[in-house]
Amino acid sequence: MILCDTRQQPGKHQNIDKYFDRAGIPTARQALYVGDYIIANDGSRAVDTKQDVMELLMDMHGDHDRFRRECERAKDAGIQLLVLVEEVLPEGGLAAWRPPLGRDGQPRTRSDPERLRKALITMTAKYGVRFRFCDARSTGRLIVEYLTEGVMPK
Repeated sequence: MILCDTRQQPGKHQNIDKYFDRAGIPTARQALYVGDYIIANDGSRAVDTKQDVMELLMDMHGDHDRFRRECERAKDAGIQLLVLVEEVLPEGGLAAWRPPLGRDGQPRTRSDPERLRKALITMTAKYGVRFRFCDARSTGRLIVEYLTEGVMPK
């Protein structure tokens, strides 16, 4: 059984919910210590999901203290935290990523992708948290593989 954090907005990740349903994986909602998903009775690994790079940017820069505390809690509790970002990066990776444009034609953020890349490296070095970018269609499968087998998405 996979436990889903109660703070996760219902319906936010319908793709993940549908995958769990199709695969016959039982789920339950519960307040989790870290992350959005864990295996019941096995708190050694957790997955936190981000809808896209913009949400990751908000957490890393706009709400950094809260996100850092979550990473610290995971490390202190011996939980390997994986952050899955549901966005396929362009060729060239994060350095080539550009923010989506708003209705006014201007970028929705002025954040520097290089600054984000360095922050991710720092978070990995300090807290052991891993970050992976993926197609939203594969998120459910990647969550299950990571939580049940420890398979780290490429």
